[in-house]
Amino acid sequence: MRRLYYLSCTIFICLMSACKQDSGNFEKQVEISDASAPQSEAAPPPPPPPGEVSPKEVKDEANVEIKLIKTGTLEFETSDLGSTYQRIRNAAQTNAGFVSNESTANEYDRIVQHLTIRVPSRNFDPLVTAISKGVKHFDTKNIEAVDVTEEFVDAEARLKTKKQVEQRYQDLLKRANKISEILEIEKQIGELRAEIESIEGRLRYLSNRVDYSTLDIRFYKKVAEHRVVEENRFGRAFRNGWDGMVSFLIGLTSIWPFLIIFGVGGYFFWRRWRKK
Repeated sequence: MRRLYYLSCTIFICLMSACKQDSGNFEKQVEISDASAPQSEAAPPPPPPPGEVSPKEVKDEANVEIKLIKTGTLEFETSDLGSTYQRIRNAAQTNAGFVSNESTANEYDRIVQHLTIRVPSRNFDPLVTAISKGVKHFDTKNIEAVDVTEEFVDAEARLKTKKQVEQRYQDLLKRANKISEILEIEKQIGELRAEIESIEGRLRYLSNRVDYSTLDIRFYKKVAEHRVVEENRFGRAFRNGWDGMVSFLIGLTSIWPFLIIFGVGGYFFWRRWRKK
């Protein structure tokens, strides 16, 4: 009985030692396999948080050409209208500009000339500088640049999208068999074509305003106030006298039959009165 007890204890101890050794070997194998396993690829960087711009977007924005519409207004006094006019025309020609509008007006105490010049945008500042030489004081000098880049890019994007839709309608039109389908597709194409032409017209207008800047120039020469007043009074009096004479002659012409009757009657009356 005692032998059986010792034998059971010995077997139990052996089994426990074997289990402990197997567990240690298993842990070593796991460590070796973990060490020899290939490292997983690095996770991609997280997207930029809201409010930040990715490098690609920054690059795209950097490539967008800035579209500016430049306009200006100049007004000043001069002592010689003729020489100032010629100097402005020469400055416009030197900077590849042209006069789109000009006018002359006689005001109460001054003679005013107005010029509108269209000039390539790159020459706008040199033109303003050339015209400003010799001007002691500007009554008005206003230079403005309006950024239309966003509107220009938006119009180009809408134009591209509508042309793509129009092309898809054209493809559908080629495959359409029913008259109703053909008519409906042609209607859609017509509406798209009208929108496309409208956008193209707007782009042409913006391109023209961007490529050519506009400069309005108003210069004047003062004259003696009393001289202007006297000239105006004399002119009005002469015109009134001429108008009165013309009206009188027209009135006589309209009653010529009565003039003949009264004239003949008066002549005979005068003859009879003289004989007496």
